[in-house]
Amino acid sequence: MESPLIVVDGWRAGCRDTTNLREEAWSFALDQRAFGPRRLLVAFSDRRGRFRGLAHTARTSPAELALGPCIRHAGRGAAAAVAFCDEPLVLGPPPPDLAARFASARSIAAAHGVHLVDWFACDDDLFRSTRIALDPDSEWWDVPPAPRWAR
Repeated sequence: MESPLIVVDGWRAGCRDTTNLREEAWSFALDQRAFGPRRLLVAFSDRRGRFRGLAHTARTSPAELALGPCIRHAGRGAAAAVAFCDEPLVLGPPPPDLAARFASARSIAAAHGVHLVDWFACDDDLFRSTRIALDPDSEWWDVPPAPRWAR
């Protein structure tokens, strides 16, 4: 029997970090393999995209299962997140379950008060933005404004 324990590592960005996740998400996708194969990497930001922290863990099955622990470890207080998962990809149209998987991942993030902007699937050769695959004409950074009471 496998252990239900999900071990997460990560860190919070320093106050001088000027990384903008909104502008540099593809750079994160290109660099995610530095954390090793079969990993889930989740980057966190404020509503405008200012990087707040990062968490990573071994890819689970399903991969979305590790999203909650990553948020609890390094994403508290973040408004947005982008996930990068080292998982097999094939050329051609996205898999038929992609929309359901993304909806599930967004629901998990929302339960922690974080808006999941995108889920990038990455392997040695290919990258896929779930948001672009599902709705290529929409605004990519779709973080809703803060509630009126929180402004």
